[in-house]
Amino acid sequence: MDRACNGLLLNARSRALKLREIMGKKTIYFDAYCGYMLAAVTENGKVTEFEFEKKTEECAVGNVYKGKVQSVHTGMQAAFIDCGLGRNCFLPLTDENDYEKDEIERGTVPPPALKAGDEILVQITKLPVGKKGAKVTVHPSFIGKCLIYMPEYPFVGVSRKITDEELRNNIAYTARRLKGDDEGLIMRTAAPYARHTQLKLEFAYLKNISAQVKEAFKTAKVGHLLYTDVAMPIRVLRDTLSTDIEAIFVGTPELKTHVENLVSLYPAQSRRPVYLHDSGRDMLEETGVSRQIESIISPRVELDNGSYLIIEKTEALTVIDVNTGKFTGDYSLEQTVYHTNIAAAREIARQVKLRNIGGIVVVDFIDMQNAAHNKSLVQELERSLKSDKAKCTVAPMSQFGLVEFTRKRIGVSPLSLMINPCAHCGESGFTLSDEYILMVMRAKILAMLAEGAKALRLDMNAKVHARLVQWEELKADLKKCGAEIYSVPHRTYHEEYITYSTDISNLPDDAVKIV
Repeated sequence: MDRACNGLLLNARSRALKLREIMGKKTIYFDAYCGYMLAAVTENGKVTEFEFEKKTEECAVGNVYKGKVQSVHTGMQAAFIDCGLGRNCFLPLTDENDYEKDEIERGTVPPPALKAGDEILVQITKLPVGKKGAKVTVHPSFIGKCLIYMPEYPFVGVSRKITDEELRNNIAYTARRLKGDDEGLIMRTAAPYARHTQLKLEFAYLKNISAQVKEAFKTAKVGHLLYTDVAMPIRVLRDTLSTDIEAIFVGTPELKTHVENLVSLYPAQSRRPVYLHDSGRDMLEETGVSRQIESIISPRVELDNGSYLIIEKTEALTVIDVNTGKFTGDYSLEQTVYHTNIAAAREIARQVKLRNIGGIVVVDFIDMQNAAHNKSLVQELERSLKSDKAKCTVAPMSQFGLVEFTRKRIGVSPLSLMINPCAHCGESGFTLSDEYILMVMRAKILAMLAEGAKALRLDMNAKVHARLVQWEELKADLKKCGAEIYSVPHRTYHEEYITYSTDISNLPDDAVKIV
């Protein structure tokens, strides 16, 4: 028995050492539970990106389906396609291209010759509105970070946001070198900043996706979803997978299979190992990632050197104040302030990406007397923001020492699912959402069960208890643990307060068995 316990202890230690070694580099984490998807990216142990969203199977622009032609209307130059979405989709038979403003050159593309009963591959280009079905095309496009790939559609395009004529011509030349004669390629805004090897890597990835979709079409049933780039793993891998990724960790066997299939689409030299986290504990909690994620809720951000930021979001803009805190420096006051501001600029770039802050951001850096230091500070902020996939524009420092920049928000902020406006203070503050409280509770339960607990009693706020009782996905997830879990409601408990006990001998009448 002692030998078995020692073996388990050694396995746990070796796992922890391996984890710490890998976390020192760039790592991606994926997990799925309770009907939600989570993704985090760390660099040298620090979380640089975080996404948290509810899983959905809704129709979305970019989805590729196997459809069946229901009718063809020559007078309308259109066909109606059954894609399994409830209403038939509308397919124009003319050569309509959503990328006309990006166009540099286009080959001849004959209209599809269709008849009722034909099975075809289509992609959603416009969502259904009212009684109208979704609009589709038979010329799908697959979007990457720098490229948009269009199989069997001879086309060269450059993002209209790239306005310099010489740069547009150079980028178009690169597109022609990458693609074949019967393929289309659009160079996105990020393309001029990518190395040629990165563009080749992404092109090969998108081309493999297209081939995989065509292969799946052969055996799929009508109405089957063949591809979606709405899925979080696809988005995150598309934007972050490169040669500097060390490893990918996933929390479920299903995710491991899915992510391994995605990684296999990259050339062999660019693939990275996918590890299944199967210790029985919550993956993000055990790796320390969840503590960093929790910190984005707070307006105060501590920096490694003892200084700190205060981030306050208003209706019109976001204000960030930089403070020296405990950092005193080793040289002059000017040098101390300069080093504090430089560290703050780097952390600000990380925080706006983590919190998905959009719109105008005003930063009140600590005043400096040296004009060269002021210029260097703005340049450091611009450099730090370049790694952000969202477009950022930085203005020069004002005479009052303020720096303004804008950031385009992409998607939904994770904070919208983690916190709610506080009902007790006129919504000037916030409280944690019931869902986030219960997910933190789930991590604690998994840790206690991993330590040997066989049954648990949870005492919590009555409102949070009611959400737990109704949350079928969470109860199904906890059922896998093989333990008895009871919840006891309390009207006087704060929403965020939960007590945990392994004693279930004296349960009150209002206790509810969760699993």
